[in-house]
Amino acid sequence: MRSYFDGMLRYFEFSGRSTRRQYWLFWLLSLILSVGAAFADYYLFGRLLDPRHAGPLAAFAGIIHMIPLVTVTVRRLHDIGRSGWWYFIQLIPILGSLVLLYWMICPSEQWDNAYGPAPGEQPAGSWRPAPRSTIPRQIRMGSNSARPAHLSEHSEIQRFI
Repeated sequence: MRSYFDGMLRYFEFSGRSTRRQYWLFWLLSLILSVGAAFADYYLFGRLLDPRHAGPLAAFAGIIHMIPLVTVTVRRLHDIGRSGWWYFIQLIPILGSLVLLYWMICPSEQWDNAYGPAPGEQPAGSWRPAPRSTIPRQIRMGSNSARPAHLSEHSEIQRFI
């Protein structure tokens, strides 16, 4: 789900890089949601599963995912060191789509390239991983710093949390 939300939050962002995992998980979840919307149209509105006459839910799912699928593909091309303009290779019948599919399967460049640092890499000089939570430690549930000293030192429940 993190890859899907990353793609949706970077809706219009063509710069940067996306890993192979981010690309394929975003693509898979988009496909599942679109197929689910098509089945929901069939059961709710009696619409046949026909691409020429999409129901309202399938049309909504297609429109919502159209731009992020392009941007995550461009970022994936950046990840393997290619320009985003290579996206248009799909316009060549059959061969273009096969070449693009091959590039989407290729592993990421493990070093910085012209499009940014390698995904998942820490900034220079960083020796510890980034925190998983954006909530400050002082106000996170279970933190000792926000509790009175007599509760945090002797409480069995506090040690469990």
